[in-house]
Amino acid sequence: MEGVCKVRLSLPTSLHSFFSSSSLIAVMDYLVVTAASIVGVLAFQYWKRLEFVNFMPGYRPLLSPLSPFGMLLPNSSSLNPGSTWYWHMRASSYFNKTHDIISIVPLLGSASYYTCSLDVMKQVLGADIKAGVEKPFDMTLERLFGPSLASVNGDSWRRHRRVVQPAFTTKLYESIGSQVTKAYQSMVEAEGWQELTQIDIIESQKFMLSFTLAIISKCGFGIDTPSPSNHVLSQSQKVQKNFEFSEALNIVSRTLIPRIVLPNWIYSIPIQRLQQMGKSWNDLSSYMMTTIHEKKPANDGPEQDADTSGNLLARLITSWVHTGKYNLTEEEVIGNMYTLMFAGHETTASALLSVFVLLAIHQEIQEKVFQEIKSVQNAEAHSNINTDHLIFTKFCLWEALRLYPSANFLPRELTQDMTINVQRPVTEKIVLRKGSWFMCDLISIFRNPHTFPQPDDFIPERWNGVSEHDVAMFGVGPRVCIGRQFAQVEALHILSTILSDWHIEILTMPAECSQMYEHHILSNAGQFGTAFGLQNASLKLIKRF
Repeated sequence: MEGVCKVRLSLPTSLHSFFSSSSLIAVMDYLVVTAASIVGVLAFQYWKRLEFVNFMPGYRPLLSPLSPFGMLLPNSSSLNPGSTWYWHMRASSYFNKTHDIISIVPLLGSASYYTCSLDVMKQVLGADIKAGVEKPFDMTLERLFGPSLASVNGDSWRRHRRVVQPAFTTKLYESIGSQVTKAYQSMVEAEGWQELTQIDIIESQKFMLSFTLAIISKCGFGIDTPSPSNHVLSQSQKVQKNFEFSEALNIVSRTLIPRIVLPNWIYSIPIQRLQQMGKSWNDLSSYMMTTIHEKKPANDGPEQDADTSGNLLARLITSWVHTGKYNLTEEEVIGNMYTLMFAGHETTASALLSVFVLLAIHQEIQEKVFQEIKSVQNAEAHSNINTDHLIFTKFCLWEALRLYPSANFLPRELTQDMTINVQRPVTEKIVLRKGSWFMCDLISIFRNPHTFPQPDDFIPERWNGVSEHDVAMFGVGPRVCIGRQFAQVEALHILSTILSDWHIEILTMPAECSQMYEHHILSNAGQFGTAFGLQNASLKLIKRF
């Protein structure tokens, strides 16, 4: 009996082990089949993406550089190239510039085309509107700020342009010089620069941003902002305090990508950085809405009498309060205000920082610019200087934008098949597929040695004799940057104002020589808000006597 009992007691244990082993094997089989199915689906989808681009040579990363996660996650050359891969690979991209077009086909994400050819860019952007080449919605700020001239397509784009274009008038451009002078004088008084012979600007990027924000705010929207300052804005604001307009705009600019990815509820989590982000967006939105409604006429008078201030906001509001074929909605007014505000100061600030740094490094070129400014000022009133006469200074601005384009890429989506001509690796016609994204890689285009000899060198003279319509840093085709002239006039006024009073030099750190400074600063570029450019640089202003 004792033996039998032992057998009976051990039988359930054996059965338990048997069934446990069978279950484990079944689970493992299920996992293997599931994993194999997932791999099979991914492989099939990957093959279809390769087939979609006709197996065009290019890069095959894990993540698409155009996806939010591809932009947010740490960059690596193989798994995640990042949104600015073409900057880090500028010397070797496009197989050392032997291919005009490449494809990027990620394992996770959509396939896309990229070009480093100026001629190809002109073919694609020149076909905007007529050939069904559109701005892809996901590559615009429309989901954050609303529809605007920069984001809409087709008939909506024509309507927005019909409203916005007339605001860029001679009156607007003439107001820039006087506003630059006022902003500069206000800064000199507030900072006590009158008594100084040397000024160290440690964070020149923020200094340029505050300067250009003051100009676009006043000239474009009639908004007064704090005077440009050499002091860095405090980032340790209490969440309970309302942000100033410039502070909110600065934080919003730096958090565009996280705002796209993160859900709204996350800003209620008691983490100061998240709450600061959420509050800055709310405060900026509130400020924009208040400004628009304050400047809205109390009653609807004749349309021709409503727009009298000569700024962009007045034109936008006029189109809103008067019904008609080309009127804008309130949402569209806000969208355009956001877009023009960001584009109107961040891109110009980036260009100014680049040209100041390059002039500080190339002293002989700075002296030539100074002599041109001095000769023009001797012939004209200081505050009413005609920037059309600053020819070489403008070449320096263009050359700085070539090396560090504020808009680092221009995206398009093809709504129909498009045939283009390429020269490399062989002369042939290539068909770009309907539904594909096409990226004009401005960094690689403007550093392509086939178009720009000695592409990494600062040579302003290369623009001598080049028509302004052939200067492609502001885009080409029907959708060329609408604020191009405004940005150029503003940048030239700021350059002439500062360089006429101050000599610019590099400001090295302890144990840093000029060669180390040059290598470190000129290779440290990236995205800051909506603009691309040098991340930061320390500059030194020496008083001219």
